[in-house]
Amino acid sequence: MSDELRDLSPREARERFLARRAQTQAKATIRSYRNRLNAFVHWCESENVESMADLNGWLVDEYQAYRERQGVSPSTVKGSVVALRQLVKYCHRIEAVDPDLLDKIKVPKLSKAQQTSDETLAAEDALNLLSMYRESRRLYGTAWHAFLEVTWHTGARMGGIRALDLGDFDREERSLEFRHQPETETPLKNKEDGERVVGLPQQVVDALDEYIVRERSDKRDEYGRQPLFSCRQGRPSRTTIRSWSYLGTQPCLYRDCPHGRERHACSYTTRGAGSKCPSSRSPHAIRTGSITWQLDRGVPIELVAERVNATPSTIRRYYDKADEHERFRERRRELSASLDIQNHD
Repeated sequence: MSDELRDLSPREARERFLARRAQTQAKATIRSYRNRLNAFVHWCESENVESMADLNGWLVDEYQAYRERQGVSPSTVKGSVVALRQLVKYCHRIEAVDPDLLDKIKVPKLSKAQQTSDETLAAEDALNLLSMYRESRRLYGTAWHAFLEVTWHTGARMGGIRALDLGDFDREERSLEFRHQPETETPLKNKEDGERVVGLPQQVVDALDEYIVRERSDKRDEYGRQPLFSCRQGRPSRTTIRSWSYLGTQPCLYRDCPHGRERHACSYTTRGAGSKCPSSRSPHAIRTGSITWQLDRGVPIELVAERVNATPSTIRRYYDKADEHERFRERRRELSASLDIQNHD
């Protein structure tokens, strides 16, 4: 380590960096940076990299290779490198890293297929979005917000969300009832077998209450029913719901655009163009991410299957997107406590 550089551990550097960012950026943005930098800090500690001044081009490349070996998506690897570059840029300003290090960090370029991957809405992104909505006076209770809250916490299909009526929402019981009503054009995929009542956290109930008061159009559909999610024409079309999903999951709502665009000048933020944003997600991607998240929170697969109306075997085959490293990290604490011989009472 150079005697001319500050001796700052990766963990200390992360905390100083986040403290400075917190002066000008939203809580959700800071949370996102922290999540992305956690892997770097843990890697440094496992590799005995004790000071940011010890970092060099070789170690940066080793860290990127480590993330790739973990099996995370290319876009997640890119996000990790972007966050590291921002940290190094800050450390360069306070003279805690080699002055040439910043130029050695090359953000990976993704192919079009990698950029537009719509497999899942990652839990990190979903939770950052929900935190942003809940803290925003402007966006709290909007259709974007309410749709994401309900879809993320129920894991329901788009058709099920569209089929909900105002009367299916029970705020006292904190629940939603999904009903198969093909005669009025709101069938469920699994017909009567798809009918169920799903419980909601209180914060989701509060968001729905705000949506109903603030934004829901008091319109009936052509069959005289009152849809929970509505628009000026009554029950929203699938196209409208997809638009809510794509526009409401764009990461630039809570942090800098990962594709180098400015939100105020980006055409992807307009109705009809949201799906062109490489980082926006479809209703099905939200459902997929929700199922993985529920499993990683320790909810038994049988209960998840009941909530989202899918069989356990289908979930295992198609929906559980967590890799072995993610499963280990998420469940380590609970498992360690369960296997502690001092907690055997």
